Amino acid sequence: MNTILLSIGSNRFAKTNIDKAKRMLTRLFPGMIFTPPILTEPDDEKYSFLFRNVLAKVETGLMPEEIIEKIKQTERAVGRSPRDKYLGKVIIDIDLIKYNDEILRPEDYQREYVQQLLSAFDETPSPDTVSSGKPTEKSSTEETTVMETPKDENSTIETPTVEIPTEDNPTEETPTKD
Repeated sequence: MNTILLSIGSNRFAKTNIDKAKRMLTRLFPGMIFTPPILTEPDDEKYSFLFRNVLAKVETGLMPEEIIEKIKQTERAVGRSPRDKYLGKVIIDIDLIKYNDEILRPEDYQREYVQQLLSAFDETPSPDTVSSGKPTEKSSTEETTVMETPKDENSTIETPTVEIPTEDNPTEETPTKD
């Protein structure tokens, strides 16, 4: 069996699109486990909304080409179209970043949020403690935000918050981007 690591991200209706992708991927790859989500700033000016990202890990007998074909089918089923990236929209983006010990996308693998999310697999060795496609009480409300470091020492990043009531926490704050 081969261990694979997928990176999943979205910046439009992100929770809905990632949850849909997680359900589809779990059907294609039984036993797949997911990290909790993390919110990140876009690293390209053409994107104006925060990204929601998760990692997924599973063992499979498939070869990389077969896995990539399945994740591309999943992206299309969730609603990704070729022109979306040009418009600054990422409905869903799923990448195979590691296959066994081979890092297939080194630049993605080295991203700060990927390294942070990788630690979630180390901290939660049991599939029962990591979200498996269906939101759990913890994974549906707990998010971390990674903010880009300002390029100029004198500049600052301000992240306004918006209060969004939920059943569990009527005053939960969610970061937004201007």
